[in-house]
Amino acid sequence: HQEPISIENQVKNLIDLGLLVEDKTYAKKILGRISYYRLIKAYSITLKKDGRYISGISFEDIVSLYKFDRELRQLIFETIEHIEVSLRAVITNYFSLRYGNFSYKDMNNFEKQKEQERVLEELAREVKRNRRSPFIKNFKDNYEGGEIPLYAVIEVASFGTLSKMYK
Repeated sequence: HQEPISIENQVKNLIDLGLLVEDKTYAKKILGRISYYRLIKAYSITLKKDGRYISGISFEDIVSLYKFDRELRQLIFETIEHIEVSLRAVITNYFSLRYGNFSYKDMNNFEKQKEQERVLEELAREVKRNRRSPFIKNFKDNYEGGEIPLYAVIEVASFGTLSKMYK
């Protein structure tokens, strides 16, 4: 483990390792907002040779890589969210229309009953963990027996559980 060092010394170390730092104030500001470990260790692995930065590599290059990665990650998560919302709708619409709102608990509606038992156990844990969620709380508070229809359960199911249900 390394001892903590000031942001000023972090910038000095980068310069000593051959990184071009044209604006030290900017570098300090960035390292004050993004940890050295996250920014430098993660993004400069391929920018070094024999422990020193490749000639011409700048602090701004590393920040640009970080920003690109952040934007790419946001696009991917946005796309995944659209897929997840669609998957919830497809499962709910297909299963509820075909079998009814509560028949997701009926093992006779599934080919792989053992797997579905595990899925139901996961769903029960997710419902319990999300009992304060408006999707769940509404049925627990307002309907006798508090049985929760598939269209509400599906909204608190993890993506992993959804994919198992889809199978």
